[in-house]
Amino acid sequence: MSTTDYAPPAERERWGSRLGLILAMAGNAVGLGNFLRFPNQAVQNGQGAFMVAYFVSLLLLGIPLMWMEWGIGRRGGHFGFSTCPGMFQSLTRAKWVKYAGAIGVVMPLLIVIYYVYIESWTLGYAVQSATGQLTGEDPGAHFTNYLGGDGGFLGRESLQGSWPAYTFFLVTMVVNLWVLSRGLSKGIEIIAKIGMPVLLLCAVALVARVLTLPDVEGRTALDGLAIYWNPSQWKALFDNGLANDLFNKGSAAIWLAAAGQIFFTLSVGSGAINTYASYLTRDDDIALTGLATVSTNEFCEVVLGGTLAIPAAYVFTGMDGVMSASSGNMGLAFITMPSVFEQTPIFGGEAGAGSIAILGTLWFGLLFVAGITSSLALSQPTMAFLQDTMGLTRRKAAMVVGLIILLFVQPVILMGGVLDEIDYWAGTFGLVLFSTVEVILFMWVFGSDRAWKEIHHGSDIRIPRLFKFLMTWVTPFVLLAMLFLWGRDEMLPILTFEAAPGGEYTETTRTGAYVGRTLMLALFAFFAILVGVAAKRGRFSAVEDLPAEEAS
Repeated sequence: MSTTDYAPPAERERWGSRLGLILAMAGNAVGLGNFLRFPNQAVQNGQGAFMVAYFVSLLLLGIPLMWMEWGIGRRGGHFGFSTCPGMFQSLTRAKWVKYAGAIGVVMPLLIVIYYVYIESWTLGYAVQSATGQLTGEDPGAHFTNYLGGDGGFLGRESLQGSWPAYTFFLVTMVVNLWVLSRGLSKGIEIIAKIGMPVLLLCAVALVARVLTLPDVEGRTALDGLAIYWNPSQWKALFDNGLANDLFNKGSAAIWLAAAGQIFFTLSVGSGAINTYASYLTRDDDIALTGLATVSTNEFCEVVLGGTLAIPAAYVFTGMDGVMSASSGNMGLAFITMPSVFEQTPIFGGEAGAGSIAILGTLWFGLLFVAGITSSLALSQPTMAFLQDTMGLTRRKAAMVVGLIILLFVQPVILMGGVLDEIDYWAGTFGLVLFSTVEVILFMWVFGSDRAWKEIHHGSDIRIPRLFKFLMTWVTPFVLLAMLFLWGRDEMLPILTFEAAPGGEYTETTRTGAYVGRTLMLALFAFFAILVGVAAKRGRFSAVEDLPAEEAS
């Protein structure tokens, strides 16, 4: 079958501008993880040692995977596919791979289901900060009450979600769906062009205030920054003779945490990057644009995100307070930071109501913008699948996505343990598993020479040839090692209920875990069936029997 036998849909969406593409891709990567998850992971996993492992993981995993996913995505778009079932089928004649590609549709949707709920908290808190509702409140008690009373989200034991929280969730979901229904250039791209500059301005304003905080009992913000960059901690990377024991558990935990953060922050392994890249034209550059996306994300994470929460918390609470706050992402954002803001003078005046109204609005507004640009990107694979593969209109696809989110979020809100379970399997372990499948298909099955040629087609730069070696051999084997380590130390114990994500199962959270796993399997089965239906309709016929010589 010739590649000319198939023509992409005539009304296939495209990016309106290269700037819009870069900002949308950056918005996909820059999310809540940059400002919340990153500082917590760094503090809890070796601090200075974490940063070394983080940058090594960026070099060996993050950058190579970014280029590979751009390559897979643009190639899929050339055949009219915006999601991984068709993209994977274009890499090999093995017809089962389209079903593996369905994971790249389901996994980002699973993440969106709980991500939009958490995103809505930031909108609610931004409004409450601006209207003075947080002034004079005890941050811990307010957060617990906001989510439904004692033992709510924090305890994972009982009813989660007050009516204000639920209302803000509905508003956030509607905003997301409205933008998605407007399409790529008139919806997502416009939000990125507005949102990313606003995000950067808010972040820079907060960073400027944090770096000029007055000393408190001899503690400064620069002392807080030193938490990340203390060289004496680097020895933890090789603790207990790691050089002679590749799988030393104590040191491996730091490497796994750092690598996991790279996956989470860059959104690699979720299928979202592939979908965004599919809207490029065949001759659009992906080498330089992919590198620009990584650079923007790292600036937002390491420079901005690393200079906000932890240094500010250190000034007012000391190292003990930092360690306590960083034990959970939500506590740092919704409890520690409002407390810090209320003690922070602004404009040379006294701390108090004005402080939390201004700084709190900037902080939670920043988090909301970061969240919505990511949730839009994570929703787009499902939107694209329903449109391009199943033939739904944009508005109908948005309605289906909204219905799935609304139905599946109810157990997340009402039952303890569901959120953690979905987050672990879809938002942590699943990212590494899916990335491993992608790399093997692209670099080994499709072939490293063809893959290298695909990435450089239309490129504005030449990637150093060292990366071809890394992408062919180092990245796949590092991923396989991660799967082995995570399987041994975390996945199997969690799968068998010997341990829970981040703790131990209780009777309530064990029930929630069963519910979460059932929902995940049901959603995957649903989309796998849809892939089969699309295959019977001939949707993949243009690539199912594609000769190897026509693969590039």
